[in-house]
Amino acid sequence: MSAPSTDTSGLDLAVIIPELAKYGGAERLLIECVARWQHRHRITIYSSKTNRQLLSEHGVGREVEVKTLSPYYEGQHSILLNAVLLPKIWEREVGTHDVYHTHLWPTHLIDRHPMVWYPHEPLRILHDLRYEQALDDVADQFQRNLHIYPKYNYDRVSDMTYEAYLASIDMFDKLGAPDRIVANSKYTAGYLERVYGVGVTDVVYPGVNDQDFIYQPPDENIFLTVGQLWPHKRMKLIIEAIRHVEGAQLYIVGNGPEKQRLQRMTQGLGLSDRVFFLHGLTNLEVQILFSRALAVVFTPMKEPFGIVALEAMAAGKPLIAVEEGGFTEAVDESCAMLVPAEPERIADAMRQLRDDKERARRMGLSGRQRVKQFTWDRAAEELGTIIEDTHEQWTEQHRRAEPSGASDRPLVGVHYYCWFGSGIGSRHWNDTAQSGAVTDMPTLGFYPSSSGTTIEAHLRSLEEAGVDFAMLNLHVDARGADAYEVASIENVFSIARQIDSPIRFAIHLCPYDCKAKDLQTTIEMIYRMFTPRSSYLRLDGDPVLFVFWTGVYDGDRRWLNQLDEWTAGFVRIACSLRMYSAQDEQRKTLGVFDGWSLYSPLELSAPARWEELWQQAYTDSTAGARGLRIATVSPGYDDSHLKDPNRENNPYRTVCREKGATYQRMIDFTLSLAQQPNLVLVTSYNEYHENTHIEPSKTHGTRYMDMTRELTSKVATQWN
Repeated sequence: MSAPSTDTSGLDLAVIIPELAKYGGAERLLIECVARWQHRHRITIYSSKTNRQLLSEHGVGREVEVKTLSPYYEGQHSILLNAVLLPKIWEREVGTHDVYHTHLWPTHLIDRHPMVWYPHEPLRILHDLRYEQALDDVADQFQRNLHIYPKYNYDRVSDMTYEAYLASIDMFDKLGAPDRIVANSKYTAGYLERVYGVGVTDVVYPGVNDQDFIYQPPDENIFLTVGQLWPHKRMKLIIEAIRHVEGAQLYIVGNGPEKQRLQRMTQGLGLSDRVFFLHGLTNLEVQILFSRALAVVFTPMKEPFGIVALEAMAAGKPLIAVEEGGFTEAVDESCAMLVPAEPERIADAMRQLRDDKERARRMGLSGRQRVKQFTWDRAAEELGTIIEDTHEQWTEQHRRAEPSGASDRPLVGVHYYCWFGSGIGSRHWNDTAQSGAVTDMPTLGFYPSSSGTTIEAHLRSLEEAGVDFAMLNLHVDARGADAYEVASIENVFSIARQIDSPIRFAIHLCPYDCKAKDLQTTIEMIYRMFTPRSSYLRLDGDPVLFVFWTGVYDGDRRWLNQLDEWTAGFVRIACSLRMYSAQDEQRKTLGVFDGWSLYSPLELSAPARWEELWQQAYTDSTAGARGLRIATVSPGYDDSHLKDPNRENNPYRTVCREKGATYQRMIDFTLSLAQQPNLVLVTSYNEYHENTHIEPSKTHGTRYMDMTRELTSKVATQWN
């Protein structure tokens, strides 16, 4: 887990693609760009299937990390699951990075930002290829063939579900919200604009390594075509055309589900001695075929770009192609013959070059010169610049929306507990006498923390009080992270987004007798699941992690070094039960924490010494590495009803609220501070076991929320 970067000269870049197992057009662009970015950025590739050898062969080093995403579903309804569910699963599996660069469909449905999506093409089965699927072998079975790249085979679905699948996928397709879309041609940009209804102004053409190709003047009457064998690649047009070109051979390099049909067609036309199907060739073998060819023939239906056109030019071979698609932007009449998608017109162009090899030579050399502008260096530079610019723009917008901490007014936050079950006697509502007993009831009743209604009511309450953020307590014990709290925290983030709440959130990590591995796993989960959310609290661009600190691990170098490693990238703030000292913390906690705060400032002494100790704690809160100044306020404290033997020796188990006087005393102290705090923390919104809650309740009504509203108002006025 690496720290998010604000320096575009070295971004933490996530590259996401469904599969990276072959060297197709989309995969080629990604690999060639990563090979050129790897020394400039820290790159992690996410894919459900990755051929590491393929990366190595093309210069991608081991410093580029590769992580595996969940595989594609198989079986009934897999087409729908892969289109709708799988990208949301991938979303959970992708870590936190500075910027996300996604390739192909449906990676735009991964809700991570800032995102630059290079789709290569929209999901064409929803649009121009909707009625271009082969029916020859399935129509009499009342079935349809469906294909979504990068699968090599068809999914067969019934006639009844075909349109239902496509309608469902089409609806979800529009929910993606990448920050920037980059097209591989102007043709594709227009296509994407029509599909998604947004402007697509960025176009980055793919490239080619022209030095990889061996130039040989035209000599043999060999025509070459390269591509996957799907109906929309229209290889049948070329086979039908070669029938009318005497003395010529056709080499078809590629594989796919249409291969057998095309082979049968070749036999039926009596062309088995002139049409040859090849696949599984090495790069060198393909390059040799290019060098021997008289011309390259390319006839796909509305191809978004088509690197084959660039390869033909790089090999010094004229291109015979249909007059449609993105590749037409890369060629002109000096190197290509663009014709209608008709076998006889294609055959006529082939005959012209067969009979005039000098013309073929001139066209090939013209293309070889023209292709020099289509380099992978250029493509990588242009796309890399777009990614860096997107990160910079998003960061600036994000920072304008988020107070930075040190230079703005103090932020006011509350400790918020997500552990309550539904009804008295359930989790933390009088479930145990030792730690779960309560003596007051919220105005909302004994609510479940997981309830959306509860969460929305709490968020509205915090908004009305002017609170900036909530610290969501997450406990980790011998069983690992508390699963109920994790689920409740997820609901908090989701409800906040749903109602567009301005409240921000940070996790307050509370380790209790937990295994090191469980703590590490929990921290990684927090980083992966929660910090990417736009509502996660950040200070100076970095996510904040509060850590409950009892002092048990003071001086434990092994434990502290592990914590330091696992929490790298966070602003780490200790919520301490003990006093801390600027002189001692390097020795006690090895400088792990960026800031210090008191969790329970009323348990430290008798009331006569409160201000003295609060001032000392505030002064020493800057003991952290970032020098943050943090004050804590609390309305009172009373855990005398808990039958916990570990609490019996605490002389300050009951600190009377004095009808708000105790809370007011802490507020007055905070407002009297000579130096502006960065954070003001409230212990707590809803900790009922220790009676530190300010939430409206049966005993106290709205008194403490009203006082909190006055606090936030004065903080904003005094330190604005």
